[in-house]
Amino acid sequence: MHGILRIMIALLVVGVPVIWLPTVAAGAMVQGDRVVSTALGPVADNDDPEDLCGSSNPRKQKKCRYNGWDNGDWNENGNDNDNNNNNNAAQATGPGGVSVELWRSTETPSPNSPIMLAVKGDGAPIERVSWWSTGPTADNPTGDDMAHFGEQGYDCVGARPCAWSWTVVPRHNGYYAVYAKVRDTAGNEVVTSWLFTAGQAPR
Repeated sequence: MHGILRIMIALLVVGVPVIWLPTVAAGAMVQGDRVVSTALGPVADNDDPEDLCGSSNPRKQKKCRYNGWDNGDWNENGNDNDNNNNNNAAQATGPGGVSVELWRSTETPSPNSPIMLAVKGDGAPIERVSWWSTGPTADNPTGDDMAHFGEQGYDCVGARPCAWSWTVVPRHNGYYAVYAKVRDTAGNEVVTSWLFTAGQAPR
């Protein structure tokens, strides 16, 4: 009896680590070789309003209603400088066919909560994409409010399309305006804007 007990203890002490260690080593190798990528532009919105609104799936119908597509008006959003709330993007097309798209991760930012902005240029070889913002305060007491960064940009050196993203924070309650600009290599520029209220509007 004692012999069987000793064999079982030996298996637990010696056998389990032998089985377990290669698994840990393999896991560590995968972790070390993993490539972390950064999103450089707006995520494509592949939702088809016709598919969502015509579906019997309750989740798709809810998304259809949430985006305001249930009135059948999803193809009538022809806007040049207006916000396109269907896919969290403001879009515009300018001279020479150059276009700008301002994507944001949320339509309703809260003070002190990070949001992602992405600016995409297309329609021509793009020289630069950029953005700037105005906000509810004239000074910058916190030091990192998005409205006090000045113009932020990314040089595209002729890429088409070209996009870049930034994570920013509105620090104050009140009205913000974000402007996105694209300039092509011929010097044509186009601008679009997004207006939002962070938290409560001032009274």
